[in-house]
Amino acid sequence: MLNGRQGFHRIAQQTAQPFVNETRVHLTTSFNLDIYIEVAHFSSGTNRPSCTQWARSRIMEKGLPEYANLENPSKCRRGRQKSLPRRIVRGVLFSSLTLGALYHLVPERAEFSSKGFRFPWDRPPVCPAPKANLFAFHPPRPSDEVVAKSLENLDNWLTKKVSQSDDIDNIDIAIVTAAGPIFQKGYGVLKANDTEAEDPAPPDANSIYRIASISKMFTVLETLILRERGSLNWDDPIEKYLPDFAPPSYGWSSYLSGTADPKTASRERITLRQAATHLSGIGRDYPPRNLKEWPVLELPSMSEEEDREWLSNRTRSHMMKAISQYPLINKPWMYPIYSNTGIDMLGLSNVAANKLASSHPDKEPQTHKDLLKRDIFDPLGLTGSFYRVPDDQIIRDRIAIPKNASHWADLIMGDADDPAGGQFSSLADLAKVMQTFLSPVARGGVIPAHVVSEWLRPVHVWGATKQQVGAPWEIDEVENVQYFSKGGNLPGYHTEFSLFPEYSYGIIVLMNGQFANTLEIVEAAAKHFQPAIAKLYTSDLERRYVGTWVNGDDVAEISLDRKGKHDETLIIKKLVIGGIDVLQLVQEHGGLMGGSSPVALWSTGRVGEFRLAFGREELNRVSGIGCWPYWLSIDPGVNSRGAPIDLLYWDRGYLTYPSGGVSFERK
Repeated sequence: MLNGRQGFHRIAQQTAQPFVNETRVHLTTSFNLDIYIEVAHFSSGTNRPSCTQWARSRIMEKGLPEYANLENPSKCRRGRQKSLPRRIVRGVLFSSLTLGALYHLVPERAEFSSKGFRFPWDRPPVCPAPKANLFAFHPPRPSDEVVAKSLENLDNWLTKKVSQSDDIDNIDIAIVTAAGPIFQKGYGVLKANDTEAEDPAPPDANSIYRIASISKMFTVLETLILRERGSLNWDDPIEKYLPDFAPPSYGWSSYLSGTADPKTASRERITLRQAATHLSGIGRDYPPRNLKEWPVLELPSMSEEEDREWLSNRTRSHMMKAISQYPLINKPWMYPIYSNTGIDMLGLSNVAANKLASSHPDKEPQTHKDLLKRDIFDPLGLTGSFYRVPDDQIIRDRIAIPKNASHWADLIMGDADDPAGGQFSSLADLAKVMQTFLSPVARGGVIPAHVVSEWLRPVHVWGATKQQVGAPWEIDEVENVQYFSKGGNLPGYHTEFSLFPEYSYGIIVLMNGQFANTLEIVEAAAKHFQPAIAKLYTSDLERRYVGTWVNGDDVAEISLDRKGKHDETLIIKKLVIGGIDVLQLVQEHGGLMGGSSPVALWSTGRVGEFRLAFGREELNRVSGIGCWPYWLSIDPGVNSRGAPIDLLYWDRGYLTYPSGGVSFERK
């Protein structure tokens, strides 16, 4: 096995053949043209490295020979030029940091072509370090000058947006931190259908809206609660709880030709996890509406009576019949298909699983609305959240009503359809829920913090885009920051619940009107607020960590990466202990000669604790390599004094590098 200082890419274990080019590397048994690393070890003193380096540039231009076993070249001499075929090769990296341990790092398929060496992934040249999420524990305050100015500008933008938009009746918005709302305001008219009101009131924190598909987030939250209690598992099949759930395995051709029989067809196995993530393949809305003719010149509109009739047909029995009849949209797990019916099945499964786990099922909640009242609304004190509008006039007076489609203010979806979109809630209630998600200990929440962390993860990535899907999150980026969102739309009601976990804040938008683009409002709010909170975050990093830290002659120098959009990254520029440059020591073992380079500090999620992201020096600067060298190299398996050599942390104002046995104080 090669030692660390001999680490290099070994490409393609195959029969050796001579390489013929403008320079020939003559072989007796095999040949090697090292693509990157080996050149660094022989950069002076002999002809072999200069030959290798020159040949390396030529092979980049021409491609790789058909067969090659990469070892050290014997010698170089002139020869007749010969074109070389493109070659797909396999490779592994001999890790230098762990002094000889074998790591599988280089991709299985890496291409050499006329354009040079190309990795088969497309990644940015810089890997942004995981944030030291200070705001989870120390949220920003509205009194902070930079925050106050950004919120003032946002207020002006929202005022102008609503006043100049005929299709927006009202907006109720909040920006929430782990300490609670930092901004909360209503715009427009609460009851836009009341044209005779002399002094119409705007919405406030206690105004109640139909939250439409944000209901799905609460349904999945209930699933997580029941899982934590042991009542169900994510990968349980739905039929375990709903025996009449029987999606067929046949396709549309068989169904439409009449050769498929729903009564005898085999079932597709669909799990609770697939239903929660829209990966079940179940159609969007079952039973579907049927048009007598298609195509038509004008799509028919739905009257109030037709809306009520359509909702009345969305019962459990109607849904199950349609699910058993129609083929799945696609194969489960293939890609997400937004499915209200799939979430309805999840909600019905929650109710059934809760009863199945009880020794007194008849005493358990019998409907989705009652189950959520017991497990979420009552424990969190959500006084403005429900599925049926109560008779209490005080509550009815708080309900926001759109100018158009006002009948949707009190339409009943029904027990089977409530999980997908039947819920009402207020800005104050949603802010309470969001606050428990943002708290690092889930203070006051109905699921523990580690479950929240598990929940805020994508399960599907849409190709090369930044858009992803979770359970049931709609995930995207704004201002280079990822957010997890759940939006909702019903006639006249448009809502958004968006979490920005990196900075521990969220944005809630509740809106009436014909304008339905709630993401425009969320992203506008983020574009006003995010630069301010990023500036505050940078100031906090500087105050806590940046500077020169000393202990006698030992020194650690911490700074911020000021290159481009990742200027909030903490880096360590110097770490000298007992006269030894630790950064240079590690990086020279990784193939970097002639001095050290700064190393990013990756937060571990614990306050003040970081890992040194050395990466692999032979790969860190490869174009397009992205994060691969870094996350594969954290915690190299080498400890001293009981601690990993890439660990450092701050405690009570001191910086400690435990493997070096030293603590520093700021100079």
